[in-house]
Amino acid sequence: MSRIYRILVESCWGLGVLSTLVAVALKLVPTWAEMVRTTPRGGLVLAGVLFLCVLATRKMERLQSPAS
Repeated sequence: MSRIYRILVESCWGLGVLSTLVAVALKLVPTWAEMVRTTPRGGLVLAGVLFLCVLATRKMERLQSPAS
């Protein structure tokens, strides 16, 4: 089960960083935002949700692991 938590944490963290970079790129080049029909704010909200997923998953992992 801990392997699943690690995979989830790593993927959410990576996608959060990627989403942040895309949001910054969309802010710098507004024509890209029109092409993909989204806003930089949407990318930042997605990044925030993904980082919250990382925090929640780490908490779940600590609750599931036996006390040492």
